[in-house]
Amino acid sequence: MIKYLLSLLIFIISLNTYSKVWPSNSTWNQDTSKEFSRWISSEEYSVDIFNNKSSPWYGIETDCADAIVAAQVIYAYEMKVKYTVKLNQSGTALISSDTKIFDHIQDPLNRVKSFIHHIGKTIGTEALARYNSYPIDLKEMRPGDFYISRWMTNGSFIRHAAMIKSILPTGHLVLYSSTTPVKVRELEVREGMPLHIMSGTPWGFKRVQPYIEPNTSQLENYSLNQYKLLRSAGNDSFFPRVVDILKTEEDTLEGNLLRRVKNLCSQLELRQREVISTQKYLELINNRCMNYSEYDEHSTPSRDKSLLNGIKRLLYGWKKIRKSSHSDELSTKLTTGLDSLLRKNDEPAARENLKSLCSIELEIDSNIVSYDLKNFFDLSLKGKISSHPNDSIPKRWGAPGQNTQCKSFY
Repeated sequence: MIKYLLSLLIFIISLNTYSKVWPSNSTWNQDTSKEFSRWISSEEYSVDIFNNKSSPWYGIETDCADAIVAAQVIYAYEMKVKYTVKLNQSGTALISSDTKIFDHIQDPLNRVKSFIHHIGKTIGTEALARYNSYPIDLKEMRPGDFYISRWMTNGSFIRHAAMIKSILPTGHLVLYSSTTPVKVRELEVREGMPLHIMSGTPWGFKRVQPYIEPNTSQLENYSLNQYKLLRSAGNDSFFPRVVDILKTEEDTLEGNLLRRVKNLCSQLELRQREVISTQKYLELINNRCMNYSEYDEHSTPSRDKSLLNGIKRLLYGWKKIRKSSHSDELSTKLTTGLDSLLRKNDEPAARENLKSLCSIELEIDSNIVSYDLKNFFDLSLKGKISSHPNDSIPKRWGAPGQNTQCKSFY
Protein backbone atom coordinates (compact mmCIF):
# COMPACT_ATOMS: atom_id res chain seq x y z
CA MET A 1 0.00 0.00 0.00
CA ILE A 2 2.84 2.40 0.88
CA LYS A 3 4.60 1.62 -2.40
CA TYR A 4 1.35 2.28 -4.24
CA LEU A 5 0.92 5.66 -2.53
CA LEU A 6 4.53 6.60 -3.29
CA SER A 7 4.08 5.67 -6.92
CA LEU A 8 0.88 7.70 -7.09
CA LEU A 9 2.60 10.68 -5.47
CA ILE A 10 5.49 10.53 -7.95
CA PHE A 11 2.99 10.34 -10.81
CA ILE A 12 1.08 13.39 -9.57
CA ILE A 13 4.31 15.36 -9.10
CA SER A 14 5.38 14.49 -12.63
CA LEU A 15 2.06 15.75 -13.97
CA ASN A 16 2.53 19.04 -12.15
CA THR A 17 6.10 19.33 -13.39
CA TYR A 18 5.25 18.93 -17.06
CA SER A 19 1.73 20.41 -17.19
CA LYS A 20 2.87 23.83 -18.43
CA VAL A 21 5.40 24.90 -21.04
CA TRP A 22 7.22 26.53 -18.12
CA PRO A 23 6.25 27.63 -14.61
CA SER A 24 5.81 31.41 -14.39
CA ASN A 25 6.20 33.85 -11.53
CA SER A 26 4.67 36.90 -13.22
CA THR A 27 3.00 38.19 -16.39
CA TRP A 28 4.54 40.37 -19.08
CA ASN A 29 4.52 43.98 -17.87
CA GLN A 30 6.40 47.27 -18.31
CA ASP A 31 9.39 46.05 -16.31
CA THR A 32 9.52 42.88 -18.42
CA SER A 33 9.42 44.99 -21.56
CA LYS A 34 12.38 47.11 -20.40
CA GLU A 35 14.42 44.03 -19.47
CA PHE A 36 13.49 42.43 -22.80
CA SER A 37 14.92 45.51 -24.51
CA ARG A 38 18.22 45.05 -22.67
CA TRP A 39 18.29 41.37 -23.58
CA ILE A 40 17.73 42.10 -27.27
CA SER A 41 20.61 44.60 -27.27
CA SER A 42 22.92 42.07 -25.57
CA GLU A 43 25.13 39.43 -27.18
CA GLU A 44 22.65 36.73 -26.15
CA TYR A 45 20.38 37.77 -29.01
CA SER A 46 22.59 37.19 -32.04
CA VAL A 47 22.12 36.56 -35.74
CA ASP A 48 22.90 32.85 -35.30
CA ILE A 49 20.71 32.21 -32.26
CA PHE A 50 18.56 29.78 -34.29
CA ASN A 51 21.13 28.20 -36.63
CA ASN A 52 24.25 27.87 -34.45
CA LYS A 53 24.49 24.28 -33.23
CA SER A 54 26.05 25.44 -29.97
CA SER A 55 23.04 27.66 -29.23
CA PRO A 56 20.39 26.17 -26.92
CA TRP A 57 17.83 27.54 -29.42
CA TYR A 58 19.33 25.81 -32.45
CA GLY A 59 16.74 24.30 -34.77
CA ILE A 60 13.95 26.86 -34.40
CA GLU A 61 12.40 27.47 -37.81
CA THR A 62 11.33 31.02 -38.57
CA ASP A 63 9.93 33.48 -41.02
CA CYS A 64 9.80 37.18 -40.16
CA ALA A 65 6.87 37.05 -37.71
CA ASP A 66 8.08 33.78 -36.16
CA ALA A 67 11.50 35.30 -35.42
CA ILE A 68 9.88 38.17 -33.48
CA VAL A 69 7.67 35.81 -31.47
CA ALA A 70 10.50 33.33 -30.88
CA ALA A 71 12.67 36.04 -29.28
CA GLN A 72 9.81 37.05 -26.99
CA VAL A 73 9.06 33.47 -25.97
CA ILE A 74 12.71 32.66 -25.29
CA TYR A 75 13.07 35.68 -23.04
CA ALA A 76 9.79 34.95 -21.24
CA TYR A 77 10.93 31.36 -20.64
CA GLU A 78 14.32 32.41 -19.30
CA MET A 79 12.75 34.97 -16.95
CA LYS A 80 9.83 32.64 -16.03
CA VAL A 81 7.28 35.19 -17.22
CA LYS A 82 3.90 34.01 -18.47
CA TYR A 83 3.57 34.56 -22.22
CA THR A 84 0.18 34.89 -23.89
CA VAL A 85 -0.48 35.52 -27.57
CA LYS A 86 -3.59 35.90 -29.73
CA LEU A 87 -3.23 33.80 -32.86
CA ASN A 88 -5.99 35.33 -35.00
CA GLN A 89 -9.16 37.45 -34.86
CA SER A 90 -11.20 34.80 -33.05
CA GLY A 91 -11.92 35.80 -29.47
CA THR A 92 -10.94 32.32 -28.26
CA ALA A 93 -7.74 32.04 -30.29
CA LEU A 94 -5.43 32.53 -27.32
CA ILE A 95 -2.55 30.37 -26.21
CA SER A 96 -0.21 30.88 -23.29
CA SER A 97 2.78 29.24 -21.69
CA ASP A 98 0.32 27.71 -19.23
CA THR A 99 -1.04 25.42 -21.95
CA LYS A 100 -0.87 21.70 -21.21
CA ILE A 101 -0.71 20.46 -24.80
CA PHE A 102 3.05 19.96 -24.60
CA ASP A 103 3.14 18.13 -21.27
CA HIS A 104 4.25 14.93 -23.04
CA ILE A 105 7.61 16.59 -23.78
CA GLN A 106 9.84 16.29 -20.74
CA ASP A 107 12.90 18.21 -21.95
CA PRO A 108 12.28 21.90 -21.05
CA LEU A 109 14.01 23.37 -24.11
CA ASN A 110 12.27 21.04 -26.53
CA ARG A 111 8.97 21.91 -24.88
CA VAL A 112 9.62 25.62 -25.47
CA LYS A 113 10.72 25.00 -29.07
CA SER A 114 7.53 23.04 -29.74
CA PHE A 115 5.53 25.90 -28.24
CA ILE A 116 7.30 28.36 -30.58
CA HIS A 117 6.70 26.18 -33.64
CA HIS A 118 3.06 25.69 -32.68
CA ILE A 119 2.54 29.46 -32.54
CA GLY A 120 4.50 29.92 -35.76
CA LYS A 121 2.20 27.60 -37.72
CA THR A 122 -0.78 29.84 -36.91
CA ILE A 123 0.32 33.39 -36.21
CA GLY A 124 1.47 35.77 -38.92
CA THR A 125 2.36 39.41 -39.36
CA GLU A 126 -1.33 40.38 -39.36
CA ALA A 127 -1.95 38.91 -35.90
CA LEU A 128 1.37 40.27 -34.65
CA ALA A 129 0.45 43.77 -35.80
CA ARG A 130 -3.22 43.77 -34.84
CA TYR A 131 -3.46 41.85 -31.57
CA ASN A 132 -0.03 41.51 -29.96
CA SER A 133 1.65 44.90 -30.24
CA TYR A 134 0.94 48.60 -29.99
CA PRO A 135 2.29 51.77 -31.67
CA ILE A 136 4.92 53.69 -29.76
CA ASP A 137 6.10 57.24 -29.38
CA LEU A 138 8.94 57.59 -31.89
CA LYS A 139 11.07 59.47 -29.34
CA GLU A 140 10.86 56.45 -27.00
CA MET A 141 11.87 53.78 -29.52
CA ARG A 142 14.32 51.20 -28.13
CA PRO A 143 15.83 47.75 -28.83
CA GLY A 144 13.16 45.06 -28.64
CA ASP A 145 10.63 47.21 -30.48
CA PHE A 146 10.02 46.17 -34.07
CA TYR A 147 8.90 47.53 -37.43
CA ILE A 148 6.15 45.78 -39.33
CA SER A 149 4.73 46.72 -42.73
CA ARG A 150 2.46 45.58 -45.53
CA TRP A 151 2.57 46.63 -49.18
CA MET A 152 1.08 45.59 -52.50
CA THR A 153 3.12 43.81 -55.17
CA ASN A 154 1.59 42.42 -58.37
CA GLY A 155 -1.88 42.55 -56.85
CA SER A 156 -0.93 40.71 -53.64
CA PHE A 157 -0.05 41.88 -50.16
CA ILE A 158 3.51 41.34 -48.97
CA ARG A 159 4.31 41.67 -45.26
CA HIS A 160 7.53 41.92 -43.31
CA ALA A 161 8.65 42.44 -39.72
CA ALA A 162 12.10 43.22 -38.32
CA MET A 163 13.41 43.44 -34.77
CA ILE A 164 15.26 46.58 -33.67
CA LYS A 165 18.56 45.30 -32.32
CA SER A 166 20.00 48.75 -31.60
CA ILE A 167 19.73 52.43 -32.51
CA LEU A 168 22.86 54.05 -33.92
CA PRO A 169 23.94 57.55 -32.81
CA THR A 170 23.02 58.81 -36.30
CA GLY A 171 19.40 57.77 -35.68
CA HIS A 172 19.59 54.77 -37.99
CA LEU A 173 18.48 51.34 -36.85
CA VAL A 174 20.18 47.97 -36.74
CA LEU A 175 17.45 45.55 -37.80
CA TYR A 176 17.42 41.74 -37.48
CA SER A 177 14.91 39.75 -39.49
CA SER A 178 14.05 36.39 -40.97
CA THR A 179 12.16 35.74 -44.20
CA THR A 180 10.21 33.10 -46.12
CA PRO A 181 10.09 30.17 -46.49
CA VAL A 182 9.98 29.05 -42.88
CA LYS A 183 13.24 27.27 -42.03
CA VAL A 184 16.24 27.25 -39.70
CA ARG A 185 18.31 30.22 -40.81
CA GLU A 186 20.69 32.95 -39.76
CA LEU A 187 18.97 36.28 -39.19
CA GLU A 188 19.61 38.98 -41.76
CA VAL A 189 21.07 42.31 -40.62
CA ARG A 190 20.26 45.71 -42.05
CA GLU A 191 21.56 49.09 -40.90
CA GLY A 192 19.53 52.17 -41.72
CA MET A 193 15.76 52.36 -42.05
CA PRO A 194 13.32 49.66 -43.24
CA LEU A 195 12.86 49.34 -46.99
CA HIS A 196 9.08 49.71 -47.06
CA ILE A 197 6.91 52.54 -45.79
CA MET A 198 3.98 51.52 -43.61
CA SER A 199 0.48 52.29 -44.88
CA GLY A 200 -0.91 53.36 -41.49
CA THR A 201 -2.40 51.49 -38.54
CA PRO A 202 -1.84 48.78 -37.36
CA TRP A 203 1.58 48.83 -39.07
CA GLY A 204 4.72 50.75 -38.22
CA PHE A 205 7.01 50.91 -35.20
CA LYS A 206 5.47 48.70 -32.53
CA ARG A 207 6.16 47.34 -29.06
CA VAL A 208 5.31 43.81 -28.02
CA GLN A 209 2.24 43.36 -25.86
CA PRO A 210 1.54 39.66 -25.29
CA TYR A 211 -2.22 39.62 -25.50
CA ILE A 212 -3.98 40.53 -22.23
CA GLU A 213 -6.87 42.75 -23.44
CA PRO A 214 -4.68 45.86 -23.07
CA ASN A 215 -5.99 49.24 -21.99
CA THR A 216 -4.07 51.47 -24.41
CA SER A 217 -4.10 54.43 -22.05
CA GLN A 218 -1.96 52.44 -19.60
CA LEU A 219 0.60 51.10 -22.08
CA GLU A 220 4.09 52.51 -21.73
CA ASN A 221 5.00 55.04 -24.46
CA TYR A 222 1.78 54.38 -26.38
CA SER A 223 1.39 57.00 -29.12
CA LEU A 224 -0.06 57.55 -32.58
CA ASN A 225 2.46 60.26 -33.45
CA GLN A 226 4.11 58.17 -36.19
CA TYR A 227 0.86 58.16 -38.17
CA LYS A 228 0.51 61.93 -37.83
CA LEU A 229 4.11 62.26 -39.03
CA LEU A 230 3.41 60.00 -42.02
CA ARG A 231 0.47 62.18 -43.05
CA SER A 232 2.36 65.44 -42.66
CA ALA A 233 5.76 64.39 -44.03
CA GLY A 234 4.62 62.02 -46.76
CA ASN A 235 6.17 58.72 -47.80
CA ASP A 236 9.45 60.15 -49.12
CA SER A 237 10.27 62.16 -46.00
CA PHE A 238 8.90 59.86 -43.29
CA PHE A 239 12.04 57.83 -42.56
CA PRO A 240 14.38 60.87 -42.74
CA ARG A 241 12.14 62.56 -40.17
CA VAL A 242 12.28 59.46 -37.94
CA VAL A 243 16.09 59.56 -38.18
CA ASP A 244 16.04 63.21 -37.14
CA ILE A 245 13.97 62.33 -34.08
CA LEU A 246 16.30 59.51 -33.00
CA LYS A 247 19.76 60.86 -33.81
CA THR A 248 22.22 62.11 -31.21
CA GLU A 249 24.88 63.04 -33.76
CA GLU A 250 24.89 64.08 -37.40
CA ASP A 251 25.38 61.53 -40.13
CA THR A 252 27.99 62.05 -42.85
CA LEU A 253 27.72 61.34 -46.55
CA GLU A 254 30.64 58.93 -46.31
CA GLY A 255 29.03 57.15 -43.38
CA ASN A 256 25.73 56.92 -45.24
CA LEU A 257 27.33 55.36 -48.33
CA LEU A 258 29.48 52.98 -46.30
CA ARG A 259 26.39 51.83 -44.43
CA ARG A 260 24.67 51.04 -47.73
CA VAL A 261 27.68 49.10 -48.97
CA LYS A 262 27.81 47.23 -45.65
CA ASN A 263 24.17 46.18 -46.04
CA LEU A 264 24.83 44.87 -49.54
CA CYS A 265 27.92 43.07 -48.32
CA SER A 266 25.90 41.39 -45.57
CA GLN A 267 23.45 40.18 -48.21
CA LEU A 268 26.29 38.83 -50.36
CA GLU A 269 27.86 37.02 -47.40
CA LEU A 270 24.50 35.58 -46.36
CA ARG A 271 23.89 34.33 -49.89
CA GLN A 272 27.26 32.57 -49.75
CA ARG A 273 26.29 30.81 -46.54
CA GLU A 274 22.94 29.80 -48.04
CA VAL A 275 24.63 28.34 -51.13
CA ILE A 276 27.11 26.39 -48.99
CA SER A 277 24.27 25.09 -46.82
CA THR A 278 22.41 23.98 -49.94
CA GLN A 279 25.46 22.11 -51.23
CA LYS A 280 25.73 20.24 -47.94
CA TYR A 281 22.06 19.29 -48.19
CA LEU A 282 22.57 18.07 -51.77
CA GLU A 283 25.32 15.77 -50.53
CA LEU A 284 22.92 14.31 -47.97
CA ILE A 285 20.33 13.53 -50.67
CA ASN A 286 22.95 12.22 -53.16
CA ASN A 287 22.46 15.23 -55.43
CA ARG A 288 19.01 14.16 -56.58
CA CYS A 289 16.58 16.74 -57.94
CA MET A 290 14.80 18.64 -55.19
CA ASN A 291 11.04 18.42 -54.84
CA TYR A 292 8.84 21.51 -54.53
CA SER A 293 9.21 21.99 -50.78
CA GLU A 294 12.99 21.48 -50.93
CA TYR A 295 13.26 23.84 -53.89
CA ASP A 296 11.18 26.42 -52.04
CA GLU A 297 13.49 26.17 -49.03
CA HIS A 298 16.83 26.25 -50.83
CA SER A 299 16.37 28.38 -53.97
CA THR A 300 17.32 32.06 -53.80
CA PRO A 301 15.32 34.08 -56.38
CA SER A 302 14.01 36.65 -53.88
CA ARG A 303 17.38 37.00 -52.19
CA ASP A 304 19.14 37.44 -55.54
CA LYS A 305 16.62 40.00 -56.77
CA SER A 306 16.86 41.93 -53.52
CA LEU A 307 20.65 42.12 -53.75
CA LEU A 308 20.54 43.19 -57.40
CA ASN A 309 17.95 45.88 -56.69
CA GLY A 310 19.97 47.07 -53.69
CA ILE A 311 23.04 47.58 -55.89
CA LYS A 312 20.91 49.44 -58.42
CA ARG A 313 19.59 51.78 -55.71
CA LEU A 314 23.12 52.44 -54.47
CA LEU A 315 24.35 53.27 -57.97
CA TYR A 316 21.32 55.45 -58.70
CA GLY A 317 22.20 57.58 -55.69
CA TRP A 318 25.91 57.51 -56.48
CA LYS A 319 25.33 58.83 -60.03
CA LYS A 320 23.80 61.97 -58.53
CA ILE A 321 26.37 62.39 -55.79
CA ARG A 322 29.45 61.99 -58.01
CA LYS A 323 28.29 64.89 -60.20
CA SER A 324 27.79 67.19 -57.22
CA SER A 325 30.19 69.18 -55.10
CA HIS A 326 29.48 66.78 -52.23
CA SER A 327 31.75 64.17 -53.82
CA ASP A 328 34.71 66.23 -52.62
CA GLU A 329 33.79 65.27 -49.05
CA LEU A 330 34.41 61.59 -49.74
CA SER A 331 37.53 59.44 -49.49
CA THR A 332 39.35 58.30 -52.62
CA LYS A 333 38.87 54.69 -51.58
CA LEU A 334 35.09 55.09 -51.54
CA THR A 335 34.73 57.20 -54.70
CA THR A 336 36.99 55.07 -56.87
CA GLY A 337 35.47 51.87 -55.49
CA LEU A 338 31.94 53.00 -56.32
CA ASP A 339 33.10 54.25 -59.73
CA SER A 340 34.45 50.76 -60.39
CA LEU A 341 31.05 49.29 -59.54
CA LEU A 342 29.42 51.90 -61.80
CA ARG A 343 31.85 51.07 -64.66
CA LYS A 344 33.25 54.57 -64.63
CA ASN A 345 36.74 53.57 -63.55
CA ASP A 346 38.45 50.50 -65.00
CA GLU A 347 41.75 51.00 -63.19
CA PRO A 348 42.96 47.97 -61.21
CA ALA A 349 43.46 50.19 -58.14
CA ALA A 350 39.78 51.23 -58.24
CA ARG A 351 38.72 47.59 -58.39
CA GLU A 352 40.96 46.80 -55.44
CA ASN A 353 39.31 49.62 -53.50
CA LEU A 354 35.90 48.13 -54.28
CA LYS A 355 37.10 44.73 -53.09
CA SER A 356 38.39 46.26 -49.88
CA LEU A 357 34.89 47.65 -49.28
CA CYS A 358 33.27 44.26 -49.84
CA SER A 359 34.42 40.91 -51.16
CA ILE A 360 34.08 37.22 -50.38
CA GLU A 361 36.20 34.20 -51.27
CA LEU A 362 34.66 31.43 -53.36
CA GLU A 363 35.97 28.02 -54.33
CA ILE A 364 35.33 27.68 -58.07
CA ASP A 365 36.64 24.55 -59.79
CA SER A 366 39.17 23.93 -56.99
CA ASN A 367 40.44 27.51 -57.18
CA ILE A 368 39.94 30.19 -54.51
CA VAL A 369 38.75 33.39 -56.17
CA SER A 370 37.85 36.82 -54.85
CA TYR A 371 34.26 37.81 -55.63
CA ASP A 372 32.77 41.27 -55.08
CA LEU A 373 29.61 43.26 -55.67
CA LYS A 374 30.68 44.08 -59.23
CA ASN A 375 30.97 40.38 -60.07
CA PHE A 376 27.46 39.75 -58.81
CA PHE A 377 26.03 42.90 -60.44
CA ASP A 378 27.55 42.36 -63.89
CA LEU A 379 26.75 38.64 -63.98
CA SER A 380 23.18 39.27 -62.76
CA LEU A 381 22.57 41.77 -65.57
CA LYS A 382 23.79 39.11 -68.03
CA GLY A 383 21.37 36.57 -66.54
CA LYS A 384 24.16 34.25 -65.45
CA ILE A 385 23.51 34.08 -61.68
CA SER A 386 21.57 30.92 -60.85
CA SER A 387 18.97 30.73 -58.10
CA HIS A 388 18.36 27.02 -58.74
CA PRO A 389 19.48 24.92 -55.76
CA ASN A 390 20.46 21.93 -57.94
CA ASP A 391 22.97 23.94 -59.92
CA SER A 392 26.66 23.62 -59.11
CA ILE A 393 28.47 26.26 -57.05
CA PRO A 394 30.11 27.79 -60.18
CA LYS A 395 26.68 28.18 -61.84
CA ARG A 396 25.18 29.65 -58.67
CA TRP A 397 27.75 32.45 -58.88
CA GLY A 398 27.64 33.00 -62.65
CA ALA A 399 30.72 31.03 -63.69
CA PRO A 400 30.64 28.72 -66.76
CA GLY A 401 29.17 25.28 -66.26
CA GLN A 402 26.41 22.92 -67.30
CA ASN A 403 22.88 23.81 -66.33
CA THR A 404 20.97 21.37 -64.14
CA GLN A 405 18.32 19.26 -65.79
CA CYS A 406 16.21 19.40 -62.64
CA LYS A 407 12.83 21.13 -62.71
CA SER A 408 12.44 24.80 -61.81
CA PHE A 409 9.25 25.31 -59.82
CA TYR A 410 9.16 29.12 -60.22
